[in-house]
Amino acid sequence: MSFETIIKNGLLVYPEKTEKGSIGISHGVITVLAPDTKESAGTIIDATGMYIFPGFIDPHVHPAYVDDIAAVSKTAAAGGVTSLLHYTSVKPGEKAVEVLSQLREAGEKGSYTDFALHASLFDTLKQCEEIPALAKMGVRSIKMFTAYQKLGWMTGDYALAKAMDLVAAENGIVSVHAENGCIIDFLEEKNAPVTADNFPTTSPSLLDKEAIFRVLCAAKTTGCLLYLPHISSQKGLEAMALGREEGIRFYSETCPHYLAFTWDELKDRGPLGRLRPPVKNTEDRDALWAALSDNFIDTIGSDHAPKDKKPKDDFAAAPYGAPGVQTILPVIWELGVNRGRLTASDMIRLCAENPAKIFGLAPKKGRLAEGADADIIVFDPTENWTIKHSNQLSNAPYTLYEGMKIQGKIVKVFQRGKLLVDEDEFTGETPDGRFLETHPG
Repeated sequence: MSFETIIKNGLLVYPEKTEKGSIGISHGVITVLAPDTKESAGTIIDATGMYIFPGFIDPHVHPAYVDDIAAVSKTAAAGGVTSLLHYTSVKPGEKAVEVLSQLREAGEKGSYTDFALHASLFDTLKQCEEIPALAKMGVRSIKMFTAYQKLGWMTGDYALAKAMDLVAAENGIVSVHAENGCIIDFLEEKNAPVTADNFPTTSPSLLDKEAIFRVLCAAKTTGCLLYLPHISSQKGLEAMALGREEGIRFYSETCPHYLAFTWDELKDRGPLGRLRPPVKNTEDRDALWAALSDNFIDTIGSDHAPKDKKPKDDFAAAPYGAPGVQTILPVIWELGVNRGRLTASDMIRLCAENPAKIFGLAPKKGRLAEGADADIIVFDPTENWTIKHSNQLSNAPYTLYEGMKIQGKIVKVFQRGKLLVDEDEFTGETPDGRFLETHPG
């Protein structure tokens, strides 16, 4: 058999093993070959001493603010992320099917990576009636918020249960930003003005625990599959443990910024580090690393929210969020694998295979398997480099990881067999991203 490309003699990484092997690419799909294969190809890449990973799947990105869906796909590909799940905001007064259809069309025209969509409902009682229609168009993941009460975006318990019931009927999944928004709003008023120094006081971790367990109870009551994004605290993990005791079926995610920083380390960056949920303390960070290693947390998502923020902006008025999709792989590799907190197999489980399975993108995505899409990363574990804003493709004016030294670097990235990244150069010529239907669970 002849192949378009063969990547030879690399270390193929799976959640359960790492083994020497080669990958053949033909018509955009994978054939797993022996290490010293004699098969021919138009292009042969010698990956001796290098790892071969499946393309990462980021379950948590926002194609908005200063990065549209096309820009997100480029910065994602530069970081080895070849499939994206975009949170699509449906603001009050908007129709969900219309908003999601517009973003799908924009993605099919401009995205370099494959993508799926979550529908984020900001006026749940009115918008949840569209859930069956969203499912018909392949969007079976619905997001709601127990935060942002003052902004009018919070979903109350009644609306939460109603939406979950509708999602369960469509075999979908609900994602909930779970913090007690009403008490947070009260604490912000009580401690006004909110500054980098008192920011943690306005969002104590106990309010994570309360909201997460409340959402878990709603999921149990309605029989709805649940996804808990951006887990940031030990108290949040305690709520998840209670959910496991109750036999509730759910999945969970944390983000690199909760693993990389404490608030004491981040607060000097002022509004750049203003995130929701906030970064917490050393005990929280350590608990999250342990939960990843113990299979207690299922995925890592970037929560890429590229805002136009400057260090001297007013902290209280600065929007929440930070860029991050391009730095998932290097940050988790350096802080997790290089420092012995995770194995390379753990990283692939968390960042490729698990999100593929949870959102129904497997078996085409998430694993170096026969017949899977040839979404592939070639990774040199010996090369040293430094994360800088200047080597990020996002339009955001900063990276939280400025100056972080990394040992291990992406050499090549393929999307369905097409070379998107070659060393430090983005080589994608024509946007070729495909819309992916989600089939959760």
